[in-house]
Amino acid sequence: MKNFMKSVSYFFSQIPRWGLIIPILAAILFRYFMIENPQSGFEQKAEKQVEFNIVPTESDMKVFEIVNNLPHGSKVLILVNYGPESRYELETAMSALIVALAEKNIGIAFATMIPNGIESAFMAVEKSIENGSFGKERFVYGHEYTHLGFIVGGTIASYLIANNFGEVRERDIFDGRTDIRQPLMSGINAISDFSAVFEFSSQTFDGIPGLVSFAATLNNKEVKKVAFCSSDMLPAYIPFYNSLYFDGLVGGFKSIAVFIHEINPAIKIERQYNTLSMILLYIIGLVVFANLINFGKKDKR
Repeated sequence: MKNFMKSVSYFFSQIPRWGLIIPILAAILFRYFMIENPQSGFEQKAEKQVEFNIVPTESDMKVFEIVNNLPHGSKVLILVNYGPESRYELETAMSALIVALAEKNIGIAFATMIPNGIESAFMAVEKSIENGSFGKERFVYGHEYTHLGFIVGGTIASYLIANNFGEVRERDIFDGRTDIRQPLMSGINAISDFSAVFEFSSQTFDGIPGLVSFAATLNNKEVKKVAFCSSDMLPAYIPFYNSLYFDGLVGGFKSIAVFIHEINPAIKIERQYNTLSMILLYIIGLVVFANLINFGKKDKR
């Protein structure tokens, strides 16, 4: 065994350090041509496996029902309360929702209670344009969607959105008056003018989920309220899951994957998670190889 380890370490010691990049290049090329190619049998097999494993829960079905029953041509508010730390978990879900709404000609107003939420919203919009059957010419800022910007204050911001929306909607992120230049905001003076409010969240405010603060102070209970949260935030949302705060809750990788597949099966759920896992495994491999090389060099001395 000792001689075998020496042989292995000697072998790796002969490989130039730049040569360690070759395996990851090969893995990326293999993934592109054999897995991510739409004509690949590997891709079709993966899709069948995902479809077979999906079993929507009662909570998932409620969310599907809410989204599917939104009236054509209505308008919704999406609170984007996550940043880069939860992009891979929540961005694809929000993109799938945007696609579903846009295909029903439902207008979308974005707002955020965290600064990073502004970037998160626009990145999800770009991804939805890529994944949807509509293009930029059919999904125009100010007509089909807008962004009302960063609303400061945490739980105070939730109260303002719920009860003083007339002030919140006055100007967009580019400091333009929404009542003049944005047909989307025509007739929107209060939260009750929206068919639903969705929150995509990876954090709480003063220990309370944003949509909980919003719902607790909302006078009009007719507006549907749906929360999407990251896996680590799910325990903070579950205690509030009842008709008083949420009409639907999607939380964690499994529930989000089910939602994405049900709303837009064309979106490849596993791709981004597999890519991240592959990179992490390669980093671990590099550490092991580097130690073997050092061991071999020491043994030669």
